[in-house]
Amino acid sequence: MTTVLDRATAYGRFLVLDRAFVDDVLREAAARCGDPESVRASAVDVAAVADGLAEGGELDPQVGRALLTAATDLAARGRWRAGAAERAALLEVVPRAVALVRARPDVVVPLLVASAPTVQRSADRIVLADLLAAMPPTQDVDHLRATVLVATWRAGAVRFRSAALAAAARLPAPLAVAALGLAPGTSPQAVLDAHTADPWWWPGRAQTTGVLRRIGGFRGFGGPWLAVPRVSSGALWGCHVRADGECWAVLADLHGSAVVRLDSTDVQERAAAPHLPVPWDDEVTGWSAAGGDPRVVVVSRRHSYWVDVVRVAS
Repeated sequence: MTTVLDRATAYGRFLVLDRAFVDDVLREAAARCGDPESVRASAVDVAAVADGLAEGGELDPQVGRALLTAATDLAARGRWRAGAAERAALLEVVPRAVALVRARPDVVVPLLVASAPTVQRSADRIVLADLLAAMPPTQDVDHLRATVLVATWRAGAVRFRSAALAAAARLPAPLAVAALGLAPGTSPQAVLDAHTADPWWWPGRAQTTGVLRRIGGFRGFGGPWLAVPRVSSGALWGCHVRADGECWAVLADLHGSAVVRLDSTDVQERAAAPHLPVPWDDEVTGWSAAGGDPRVVVVSRRHSYWVDVVRVAS
């Protein structure tokens, strides 16, 4: 194993000095998947990440162990391949979260790898990595988990909104500011209070009227629906939409959106559409206040596979 890597590097020295652990991990992973070469490749591929996390030319053995364990486990599970969310997290997100990984590699590395499929489906991995890169170190496990949750929501995973807002309020201010992507010195609680009241408000963002976000789309082009959707009723966290003979939940805020198929149906609301400051000319088939705020509505149109989030008043 060690002959394929430069022993003069931080990672190479770790492999030699912790050889008993390294050999056990490689042997166990190879036995699980029956492909020693795949396991070997994963251990080599993670070398650049390990060297980048070294301090003063030396790699903390706990960091090395966490990276090697994660990479070989993915290889054993057939997830060490191009396009796999977990592999991308280990090679692209973990190296950016330097302070967090160095503080608690045993927690942060497996946490980022385990959450990778969720991030791939509902958030922006680059935004997440940028947020984690700005984090100050902490060894508190609860704070680490909360920090990753908040940053994942901030990167677009709107399904975690309520939990993330609550978690951010419990974090120490420096961690909350970094996880939320706020400027240093900003009061995180003031931002959380304002954003809770208006999910489309954020520091530095102009409160202009018009279309804020488009959600959905035709299934043939990657959207959720085969039929044109119709907004049918409101909900505290977003709205209901009917399409394809089913009821769907549409969740959205400034940072992201999601469409979820529901098992139950709703009671359709009928109301006259408000005057909308929009660039399109089409018949409105349904609308609902987004999250109960009448200043922002979700609108469906007769000739669109999308629903639009529209601010009608600032």
